[in-house]
Amino acid sequence: MQIIEATIHRLQKAIHTHGEGSVTTQLRANNLPIDETLEGVCRDLLALYNRTSDSSGTFGSNSNVHLFPVRLDEYLQGTLNFYDLSQATVDLIASQMASVRLANGGYALFLRYRVPPNDFLLIAMLKLKSGAGIDENSLGLLPTLNIDLDLLNEAARINITRLQINEEPYLTFIKGARKAAEVTEYFRHALACQNYTNAAEQTKQLILAADDFVRQREDLETEEQRQRERLDTRRRLFECLQQNRDEITLTTAAAAIYPAEPNEFIEFSQATIEGERKYKFDSRFKPDRKTTQNLRRISGSMGSVRVSFDVEDVRSGTVEYDAQRDAIIIKQPSNKLKQDILEHVDAPAD
Repeated sequence: MQIIEATIHRLQKAIHTHGEGSVTTQLRANNLPIDETLEGVCRDLLALYNRTSDSSGTFGSNSNVHLFPVRLDEYLQGTLNFYDLSQATVDLIASQMASVRLANGGYALFLRYRVPPNDFLLIAMLKLKSGAGIDENSLGLLPTLNIDLDLLNEAARINITRLQINEEPYLTFIKGARKAAEVTEYFRHALACQNYTNAAEQTKQLILAADDFVRQREDLETEEQRQRERLDTRRRLFECLQQNRDEITLTTAAAAIYPAEPNEFIEFSQATIEGERKYKFDSRFKPDRKTTQNLRRISGSMGSVRVSFDVEDVRSGTVEYDAQRDAIIIKQPSNKLKQDILEHVDAPAD
């Protein structure tokens, strides 16, 4: 990780207050120095963010309503500097925060960094917790305030590299459990975060993650074991997606993919490459029915011939592929199907 620039501002708001004047801001005068302290905080913050971020998306497109993408574009075009972008964004966050009675402020960290080849902007609301330190001279205990990364409930990250080539999704953010989502929604509104709704792509990514997970399992010693487990995993995942058509969660999917240790799949699915999640699906989304059927059905066409059959027909041997003849063989066809075929051959078989 290479830090390019960073700054932090404070938003103060007493819980159970709302409306005009309920939020006050304290702006840092300049960017933070890039030193070991900042690097350590950012390293821990990003590790937590990669485990916690649960949603992906894009920006809202109405420039009259969704102001953050407008300010961000000005920054990327060079007409707005990093500090001014952070100040403008704090104003947007404060405006939205004022409407939420249970919101209680925090410290808005703005971090521009690179993990080649990707360029990122992370915005996170940090909280402080009370602690204690030791005076090195008197050995007395001193009260301290430390950043509490366990309370990371409001954060969003823009993949600038993807955004500039319009590759979706270029935005990830923390939504959290439904109850927490209601309290922190103001933050996502301020940044114009819109959920990524490509259900087919998210379902494909979940299936890909399941296949890759089985492939790397060390307890499966042979290719035959891996193939058998892959098919069994796909069957369980299909049943799980069928039972959760309105919404599938990562926790529910993990329990179907690896019932023995579901947390192992959760951790595997959150792996990062070049600073981004390898598998791009949200912690909860509506599965795509057509893509889900691919776990159960095999279909294809050859000219005017179209075939479709269950995966179980292959596993049972009813349908097989003959490599020597380059042919699909269907065993035990019905009498009517056999008769229909025989009635349309040019020369009857001997």
